[in-house]
Amino acid sequence: MFLILFFSTIITVLVVHQWMKRRRLPKGPLPIPFFGNLHQLFYFYWKYGGAVAAYRHLEQEYGKVFTVWIGPLPTVYISDYDIAHETHIKRGNVFGARFAVGALNYIREGRGIVASNGEFWQEHRRFALKTLRDFGLGRNLMEEKIMEEYRYRFSQTSNGINNKSSIETNSSMFFDLLIGSIINQLLISERFEQGDPEFEKLKKSLSVGLEKFGVLDIFLPDWIMNAWWMKWRMDDILGPFSWIHRLSARNVNRRMEMIESGEHVIDGDGTDFMDAYINKSEKDKREGVNSTFTLENLAIDMYDLWIAGQETTSTTLSWACACLLNHPEVVQKARDELVHLTGGHRSVSLTDKTQTPYLNAVINEVQRIASILNVNIFRQTSEDTIVDGQPIAAGTALTTHLALIHTDETLFKDHTKFNPERFLENSCLEKKLIPFGIGKRSCLGESLARAELYLVLGNMILDYDLEPIGEIPQIKTTSPFGIMKRPPVYSLRFVPVHHG
Repeated sequence: MFLILFFSTIITVLVVHQWMKRRRLPKGPLPIPFFGNLHQLFYFYWKYGGAVAAYRHLEQEYGKVFTVWIGPLPTVYISDYDIAHETHIKRGNVFGARFAVGALNYIREGRGIVASNGEFWQEHRRFALKTLRDFGLGRNLMEEKIMEEYRYRFSQTSNGINNKSSIETNSSMFFDLLIGSIINQLLISERFEQGDPEFEKLKKSLSVGLEKFGVLDIFLPDWIMNAWWMKWRMDDILGPFSWIHRLSARNVNRRMEMIESGEHVIDGDGTDFMDAYINKSEKDKREGVNSTFTLENLAIDMYDLWIAGQETTSTTLSWACACLLNHPEVVQKARDELVHLTGGHRSVSLTDKTQTPYLNAVINEVQRIASILNVNIFRQTSEDTIVDGQPIAAGTALTTHLALIHTDETLFKDHTKFNPERFLENSCLEKKLIPFGIGKRSCLGESLARAELYLVLGNMILDYDLEPIGEIPQIKTTSPFGIMKRPPVYSLRFVPVHHG
């Protein structure tokens, strides 16, 4: 009798507590104590075939701002561009903090550029932006670095695997090497080489980990992540991230050893991000500043920059080729525009962008189709606020669901179809395409990623025909239930185009 009374009391307290919290949150499905809406979420995932479709169902039921309880934790989703702009741009101070628990805080522990907050985040983001800009981000030097890696990667793949008339390659590995080398050159002045067993092992395990990485993993408390009965899963999804961090730390130690031995000398601001960071760290020491720019934090900042700068763009390029293989007429139309502009005698340049409306539309549509996150990283409200007429309590985890905005049928009619012309027919659509996020926490490498997508896709379309090896890949993700929307796995052939 006592046990019945005891558990009844606990359940009553939980129900009342949850009811009181719901009064300060947007509408959403009715949660149950401890489990929240997990039972409904899992059912909708299964019924509708994935995360985005499940959240679409909830949006249709509860509106453009709704609450889903992940266990005892309420999470709020915004699926409307105008509301996202009003909250994240006009009221950015309220929606600028990162909600960093679970797997997102793994390794970082409140540090780095992605998961940190407050003064630490401001200092390290500001430093990263300035340093990348000083090393050519947004200038001609950046274009030279991208094009150098573009030419090198195509020449190496051609000479190393196939004959000079065509190139056969796995799409993901090819773009991983290309984009990974660009970001690595900026970070430590080194490129990745084809056939590098460590890099291939890393990318294979990282792909598996990202496919298995689910929404719940974002919210797991440390005690569950570190439990012995979760070790098998944590090793699967977080092992590759540990490897990347160890690689970053190893690169930092190697650079410091080279500096101490005189093998590496930092002239002026240095030649890469690591040099600039070490300069900053040493300057703070000389001036007696209580600095967060330590070698340990350098490894974490580089870890963040490499993952953000490599995985997102290479994934988008794999999606791009899958789309183009399904639509050779788009390739031809874009090439006609580029040949008319360049005469077929020079490479496409960033200065051409205003004169390539169709290529720009193709890139926009690729990014819309790719929308590489099924659920975006969460932020945290800094105070009680109102969104779309509904209350949101301070400290609430909140995200703008980009994939829902990019597949909104009222904005993008026939959203499942790859149709670049939609951006030419409606010039207002482009501003509602936000693949890099919105507000203070938008991707700091946006200008680099935009330059990479324009130069790589533009010159690839100008220089090569794309042919599938085997079946044409479906424009369909391999990870509809994970946090990241992985592209199909396929190989393709690049056949050089000879312009008259």
